[in-house]
Amino acid sequence: MHARLSRWPLAWAAGTVIALTAPVGGAAAAPWGGTGSPRPAAPEPAAIMPLAMAGRAGITPSGPTGITPPSGPTGITPPSGPTGITPPLAARGRAGRAGSLAAPRFTRFAGIFIPHKIITGPDGAMWFTDMQNDAIGRITTTGQARTFSDPRIALPATITVGPDGALWFTNVYPGVRGATTGSIGRLTPAGHFTFFSGQGMQAPYDITVGPDGALWFTDFGNTATSHGLIGRITTAGKVTTFTGPNIDEPVEIVTGPDGALWYTNQKGGPNGSGFIGRITTKGATTSYTAVSVKSPDQIIRGPDGALWFANAGQNGPPYAGSSIGRITTKGAISDFTAPGIDGPFGIAEGPDKALWFTNFGNNTIGRITTSGQVTSHPGTGINGPDGITAGPDGALWFTNRLGNTIGRITTGGAVSIFTEPDILAATGITTGPDGAVWFTGGDNTIGRITADGQVTSFTGRGIADPIWITTGPDGALWFTSFGNNQHPHGSIGRLTTAGQLRIFTGPAINGPADITTGPDGALWYTNAGDNSIGRITVSGTATEFKNPKIFKPTGIVTGPDGALWFTNFSTTGSIGRITTSGTVTTFTRPAMDGPSSITVGPDKALWFTDLFSGSIGRITTGGTITIYRERRGGPEDIMTGPDHNLWITDISGTIARLTPAGRFTYYTVPYKDEPWDLASGPGGLWFTDIQGPFGGAGAVERLTIAARA
Repeated sequence: MHARLSRWPLAWAAGTVIALTAPVGGAAAAPWGGTGSPRPAAPEPAAIMPLAMAGRAGITPSGPTGITPPSGPTGITPPSGPTGITPPLAARGRAGRAGSLAAPRFTRFAGIFIPHKIITGPDGAMWFTDMQNDAIGRITTTGQARTFSDPRIALPATITVGPDGALWFTNVYPGVRGATTGSIGRLTPAGHFTFFSGQGMQAPYDITVGPDGALWFTDFGNTATSHGLIGRITTAGKVTTFTGPNIDEPVEIVTGPDGALWYTNQKGGPNGSGFIGRITTKGATTSYTAVSVKSPDQIIRGPDGALWFANAGQNGPPYAGSSIGRITTKGAISDFTAPGIDGPFGIAEGPDKALWFTNFGNNTIGRITTSGQVTSHPGTGINGPDGITAGPDGALWFTNRLGNTIGRITTGGAVSIFTEPDILAATGITTGPDGAVWFTGGDNTIGRITADGQVTSFTGRGIADPIWITTGPDGALWFTSFGNNQHPHGSIGRLTTAGQLRIFTGPAINGPADITTGPDGALWYTNAGDNSIGRITVSGTATEFKNPKIFKPTGIVTGPDGALWFTNFSTTGSIGRITTSGTVTTFTRPAMDGPSSITVGPDKALWFTDLFSGSIGRITTGGTITIYRERRGGPEDIMTGPDHNLWITDISGTIARLTPAGRFTYYTVPYKDEPWDLASGPGGLWFTDIQGPFGGAGAVERLTIAARA
């Protein structure tokens, strides 16, 4: 397997490049439509925690960190149209009535996760493929970042600026229900997507502008016996493909100084480790081999009239056979080695007329002159450097695939790292007192996102696996940290909208999960670690209540009767009630199995999700329980929406709407995601996604459903 592909997650390397066995079909290129591809069934959670969320511990200082993106939504969702703030959920009416709603609209806000190829865009910003988030990213030279999402994006690999001024990129994996091949995507700087498939297209990887005004791309092939192909697509979407003995799983492609296309192949050659290919615009191919060519990756046109390429090497790190190669248009191959070259993936011409390359194996950025002099530049924050390109500011910009960041290096070797405000494995979500939406992040952060997608991250010592979050009676955000190895018992956190952080620990705090404002002006929370219910005042005085009837407590809410109601999350679960003085009562029935989230319904009863039985439960303050079977089978969170109905996240990939009379309506999340926590916010219902495409970083998303006219 090619060196670069061997370090992709296994599902990508095996499932998208090798194991796709469906036949290639389809007519000459046509734009794709439809929603996202089907996802595998979600496994049944076995414990309170939604994920094992490892992250940094003890980050300082507290307060705002990272780069704040410019205003504007960071997720573009089909169908095309304006992406600004839309009316909140409508169809208001009496409890138990279902209003007539229009089609749902999802907007996805993602962070940076496994960035790959990077280029300078037509607008002077840097654009990159955000592979595991199935998104296209944009970052300005001052570090302001945003991402663009579409359910038809599936494993975007490389990107280029087309002759029409749009961004063109490859999708290795099928992104549309029923499709069997990848696609070519087109994105305008304004955020409008178009997708093209075509006869012969299988798993496109690299893309470049050809000398004939069309886009040319490499294609791995999608079966174990396929040798791949070279493809051509016009800006109108017409696809032509070329195969033959001089094409063997092609990787990268570029227009050469001789008016032909030059490409690297990951197989074939004297060692079976690759060769260099050339194809004319008429489709005539030639191959060039040398024993020094080992897993050739990116190839570019050099400043000396030759082609330069990165030999990524094999079986690392360190990667044996790593070198920088050069080939003339006559086919003469030269090879340059040096101790600092280890797993070079990307290569680009710098403003100093030298060649700059990424060393994935040793986390450095390399430089080589056309005479072969090599220099290596280390830098704090360089972590799995991958793609590289010259920026409009006279520096080189690169992606950190393992660090999930974007890097910049000057020709003098000064390194800067830009981290987009985090949206990583987000779980809890709530609307803050400032009208923004706040959420907990799996990398030990608290995030804030505005209606137009502007994200800010807050870190601080003591934030350790934050789970749920709520607005307290004092106008601050209060959240639970479940704990990790450094903070085994967890904590309760308080964060003001200005970024001032306080962390509370003590014997009354042990694995806290959910948190809510109580009827007495204090915060109440569930302690999953020692089977208790906790109470903390806004000044930080904590008390806990233990009782044999409290077992694996998870969700908690203030009921209409002035008591706290909570769920006991177990296979023989129950609903608990605790007064502010500590008197505990529990209610159960045989059908209950894993009650999790709980809320007050529009009918003044308590409604809860029963995760393992795939049901929604209703309990009156008198203890009468009714069960409603939820056909998707994995309900997680539940809340009362502004339309006076119940809204439910389901980890099978849907959002459900339930009237108090028991009628369900389902809305499929189009991004192959697993919705988790839910809150009513500006412009609609907001929810966290803990999974993401291909097991990615997850996201924060918004669902808007307006009333029918």
